Amino acid sequence: MQQTKSKSIFMTVMASVLLFAAMLLLTACGGPTTTEVSTYDELQQALAGDSEVIKLTDDIVVEDVITVTREVTLDLNGKTLSNETALWDDQTPGANKWSVISVREGGNLTITGNGTIHALENDCYAVDVMDAGKLVIENGTFIGNVSSVYIDEGTVEIKGGEYSIQQLSPQNDYRFTLNCNDTNYKAQTAVFIVTGGTFEHFDPANNLAEGTSTNFVADGYVSQVAEGTTDTYVVTKAK
Repeated sequence: MQQTKSKSIFMTVMASVLLFAAMLLLTACGGPTTTEVSTYDELQQALAGDSEVIKLTDDIVVEDVITVTREVTLDLNGKTLSNETALWDDQTPGANKWSVISVREGGNLTITGNGTIHALENDCYAVDVMDAGKLVIENGTFIGNVSSVYIDEGTVEIKGGEYSIQQLSPQNDYRFTLNCNDTNYKAQTAVFIVTGGTFEHFDPANNLAEGTSTNFVADGYVSQVAEGTTDTYVVTKAK
């Protein structure tokens, strides 16, 4: 009788151990950690944390430039990030406030979720990259001024999305919809890799951003006029 009882206790303990191990395995393999945010303060706190994915659950009006300095995915979840007061500040030393979102200090940001980043008209860009940061845009709508996406130093991969500007260039055109720091572009430390996306009034394969015939489109891909338009371009894989 004592043997049977001991065996029963042993089996119970083993079952508990196996259940605990299974829970740990599920946690380890259950996908990236996600933090949901609905306010500017929550977004800032999430970026200061260590969640792998930050997911918007409401439209957010930002009060200052959102800086990204680590590896993270921003799931816009169909929502909008925008500013209602001016963010641009290129006069204060070290501020470098140029955009709604800025990837800095080697940060690595992926934007997905088919949402919108909409800069206040006549103010700033939608997104910028500096300090050898990396940005991957999977989809979404990016509305800026003079530039939609700007690279000071770093790499931007555009796989999809829609790009437009509200404020034209000093030349009164759309040439800087995608734009780089001239010196770093020539040194190949400011790089666009475009494999998708729709661009209003701007051909990413043939533009004036970095001089005549600038081509930001990756090998094996083509930029063509969108059906039903005269100067909106769509990038697709070459046939």
